[in-house]
Amino acid sequence: MGKFDDFVPTISDSEEDIPDLDSEDEVDKQVEVKPTKKSKKNKKSKANANASDNEDEEDLKKDLNPEFRFDLDGEESNLEFQGWDFKGDDDKKVDIKKDVDLDGIIRRKGGLGQLAGSKVEEDVEEEEEEEENFDKEEQDDDDLALDGFGMGHNAQVEKDGANEEEEDEEEAEDDEEEGGEEEEDNENNAFDENIDGGEEESKEDEDTAEEIAKFYAPQEEADEAKKQVHKTFNSLELSRPVLKGLAALGYSKPSPIQSATIPIALLGKDIIAGAVTGSGKTAAYMIPVIERLLYKPTKVAATRVIVLTPTRELAIQVGDVGKKIGKFVNNLSFGLAVGGLNLRQQEQDLKQRPDIVIATPGRIIDHLRNSPSFNVDNVEILIVDEADRMLEEGFQKELTEILDILPTKRQTLLFSATMNSKIKSLIQLSLKKPVRIMIDPPKKAATGLTQEFVRIRKRDHLKPSILFNILKKFTKDQRIVIFVARKEQAHKLRIVLGLLGLKVSELHGSLTQEQRLTSVNNFKNLTVPILICTDLASRGLDIPKIEVVINFDMPKNFEIYLHRVGRTARGGREGKSISFVGESSLDRSIVKDAIKSVEENRIDSKIAKTVGREVNWKEVEDINKIIESKESTLEEILEEEKAEKELLTAEMELRKGENLMRFKDEINSRPKRTWFESEKDKKSSNIGSKLGAKKLNSKKRKQKEAREDTNNKRLYKKTKTDRVNDQERSYKKQKPKKKK
Repeated sequence: MGKFDDFVPTISDSEEDIPDLDSEDEVDKQVEVKPTKKSKKNKKSKANANASDNEDEEDLKKDLNPEFRFDLDGEESNLEFQGWDFKGDDDKKVDIKKDVDLDGIIRRKGGLGQLAGSKVEEDVEEEEEEEENFDKEEQDDDDLALDGFGMGHNAQVEKDGANEEEEDEEEAEDDEEEGGEEEEDNENNAFDENIDGGEEESKEDEDTAEEIAKFYAPQEEADEAKKQVHKTFNSLELSRPVLKGLAALGYSKPSPIQSATIPIALLGKDIIAGAVTGSGKTAAYMIPVIERLLYKPTKVAATRVIVLTPTRELAIQVGDVGKKIGKFVNNLSFGLAVGGLNLRQQEQDLKQRPDIVIATPGRIIDHLRNSPSFNVDNVEILIVDEADRMLEEGFQKELTEILDILPTKRQTLLFSATMNSKIKSLIQLSLKKPVRIMIDPPKKAATGLTQEFVRIRKRDHLKPSILFNILKKFTKDQRIVIFVARKEQAHKLRIVLGLLGLKVSELHGSLTQEQRLTSVNNFKNLTVPILICTDLASRGLDIPKIEVVINFDMPKNFEIYLHRVGRTARGGREGKSISFVGESSLDRSIVKDAIKSVEENRIDSKIAKTVGREVNWKEVEDINKIIESKESTLEEILEEEKAEKELLTAEMELRKGENLMRFKDEINSRPKRTWFESEKDKKSSNIGSKLGAKKLNSKKRKQKEAREDTNNKRLYKKTKTDRVNDQERSYKKQKPKKKK
């Protein structure tokens, strides 16, 4: 026993690969732990070893102070956490103009100056009484001021691509269904909870108890995990380098999802986890992954962890989370494989075989097929972030291709805010008795969120005016996210608000990756406090102190609504959402679901609440006259922007031609990049997806599922016409006997 008393089991076969976590060169440089007298006596006497076991445990508890804090080499603990970095490539910037200066064009056309409404526009003839109304916009500031956004809260990151083509198709279809209700005089009243006309969607069939018992690990295991309450990260028995990284971030207390999933993930078990937005899901899987990599074999570099995310921005954010948590872990490397960034630089990074690769599905397939030095043969852990989105039809082919290449013997972790996928869609992931941990109801808004609704009725043309009227009442140090349905709408809205004097950024799939990262960073740094975006930003992005979320266009369903409003009121803070609700049955059903969710989960005074927001329609009409007067200016800006883009494109093509001539031999020597789908297959699948885009009702959906499950079974009952046709065919086959 004496020879093996200090033996530490690792995933390596060689003791030389065991990291010396206690050496002065590594982690214990700042910490001196003085041995107790009892521990010295235990080394002298082997005869009393059994009798002193309990005493050793008590001494160990005394030595492990739960209030212990690391000395960070003069670095102060980042209690004022400013959020994750959104940095793409670290390549040197070349002085080449790549993008159009849209703000410069707007400024030349008279915008981005004084806010419209502070004085009468020359192009609009207004009465003196209407002018005075614009000077009273600040009267409701006290009501709209948001408290409780103190920094330093342990707001972790979640999981919002994967498929570059999917990201470029972010626009939603217009909902044309009109409610047909007559307008009332008092249009500013709050929504009544008994909204009529909501057409409820057909609910999918739930998995049976037998299927759940067969597929998932016993429920007792998940219940036991959720009961575990850890007041500090020290009690999770994490290593010192990881604890030191968490201390540097100012994190001391794990969130419920982290307390429940980290111990199970460390055991190597598969997990399906769901929790409300802002609950720290990214750290919940990144902490155990980094902890396990402390004991990796160090002689051969290999990629051991793959993290898949649906959007590029989320992948970049997840990478920053991992780097900051693993800041004090030696020889821990990260790689990024996302679209829109420098492909050759990514190839060079992946050539080093980083321990953790964070990727979007489209780009990692590209590297797996076309980067000869990159492989996933040694991958031990697969993490799917925003799993419900990744399991959707748009990502299905890419996900299947990746799963076919990855080793089957691996640990798989699925995380999402609305993780309610059916077992049938999870089977392809080859999960091994996953532990299902759902911390909060899947259809619940965050605590501390105030949901406001503005009834638009049939005044869609006034929505930009209503938006500007609302935005004027917020201060410049408040971050506001505005969600729209279409990319074109986001772009035009940015120009309109710019002409009215507001500096605004946009984020959607039509922008280059550099533009997208610039928009996110400017918004994060409050250079531009207002961000207009599509659902590209609705998932996962964790930017501290987003005070307000505005749904300029309502989303397609309640799940997307939850992801949108989840950008605020994160990590226990307070927040506000404002939604413009039309007369369509879809808009009404989302409002009903929001009210129902609040009523069902009303536990304390801090629970989310829903209210109606009053609008001064007189002021809105005045602002709309100003916007209408600038329609010609809007068209001029769009034309000028288009001309500048064409010029930049021509310059880029010219540089491209010069490079082709200068480096012709080198370019021709490169192997042609391949894809797992041919162009013909791509076109046919796109056509098929468009034809099948129409939503099936419950009966047709069941028939489709039955066809997929049983190839040879007859899936319909014969009608009378079928029977008559069968009889006629059989009768014709019978040849009449010839008479002799």
